[in-house]
Amino acid sequence: MPFPETAGTDLETLGAGFRGKRGRVFMRESVQVQAAGGPAPAQDWKPQSTTPDLSGVAPVPSLEAARASVYGVYGVLPSLLDTGTTGPLVREAQRHLAQWGLAPVAQLMAQEASDKLGVPVTIDVMRPLQAFDAGGRARAMGQIVEAMAMAKEAGVDLDKAAQIVNFAPEGGTM
Repeated sequence: MPFPETAGTDLETLGAGFRGKRGRVFMRESVQVQAAGGPAPAQDWKPQSTTPDLSGVAPVPSLEAARASVYGVYGVLPSLLDTGTTGPLVREAQRHLAQWGLAPVAQLMAQEASDKLGVPVTIDVMRPLQAFDAGGRARAMGQIVEAMAMAKEAGVDLDKAAQIVNFAPEGGTM
């Protein structure tokens, strides 16, 4: 409803008339721009969303990046919780966590327990993970046996070869 700018008393009268219009849209359009020498606005009011536009904030990528950062701090590979994760990646992520996150803490705990109890204490977080990869370990052992057989046929000293690849202690035997 357009009407010119008027004194405060006229506006109060108009405002009192709004009270009986509950539930209806009744907008007052200003013509103050025309009074200042410019064109009168077609309307001052246009519908606006009352909720923030979150598309620019990108909440899902931001949450995923924050979650991945927290996982990384604690030694968990973020790919472990990816929806496309497969079994081999899960095994590698578990190994990574155990080797780089849990094993150092376990070694500190074992040292502290050894000092307090007076007997050597070991905490092994790696050996239990080997059950997850029994098939891979079996294939690796088969390849080692095959390589040893070929080396023996070729006349290679197996004890020296084992020492080179860290399979036997120096002076030890296979």
